Amino acid sequence: MTNYIVCLCHFCELHGPSIIICTQLTTKDKKQDYLLQSNSKTTTNSCSSCQLILPENVINLSTTVTTPKNETQEFISTQYPTSQKRYAALTKLVMKSLSIETNLDLTKPNFFGDNINGFCINKIFKIYDVNSRGLERKYGLMLISDNEIHLLQNWDIITLYFNEYIYQLQLKINETNEKNYAKTENSNNEKYLRRSMIRPKSLIELTNDEQIFVKFHLWAIEVLKDAIR
Repeated sequence: MTNYIVCLCHFCELHGPSIIICTQLTTKDKKQDYLLQSNSKTTTNSCSSCQLILPENVINLSTTVTTPKNETQEFISTQYPTSQKRYAALTKLVMKSLSIETNLDLTKPNFFGDNINGFCINKIFKIYDVNSRGLERKYGLMLISDNEIHLLQNWDIITLYFNEYIYQLQLKINETNEKNYAKTENSNNEKYLRRSMIRPKSLIELTNDEQIFVKFHLWAIEVLKDAIR
């Protein structure tokens, strides 16, 4: 079975390139191997900017899908893969994605990888935030697979999904920023203090949506279903 991972990553101002959430596909009999245990720790030195925060403090999201061929597929989202090999490979790809393998033109996706760590289509994007350095935060969407040919064959559908997700996310964040600005537009001192107070922020706060990572999980399922067929 070909391995696939959909990942949302972030260049954290405190901790550098970080995995926020990754979604993997497996079968029913292997499901438990992909789930983090209740005593699992979050990734080292994580903060609110790079931490996966799920409703009711759960650490796994799991969805079972039955295919037209009556086969059962399990989609698992966690902050990081349980497999040490996959975790190490994903960490390397995230680092390259956010700091090395980038395009000057952020409207274009990128492709890189190897037979050891896997192959990756990634799309970098930035969002405006008054509490970050340079007033922007840097994120990346990635789809990783050990099947280079299959990944490239699905380039168009994958990048279409990426573009739509980024557009909707930025739209939601812009709406939140406008509401926050409206609350403080009559206070120059408060605006100055907000700019000077650089601090970590989760996408939950940036979008004002406590379900944002659940929605990513559901979106990643659709990406994988279309990318692997």
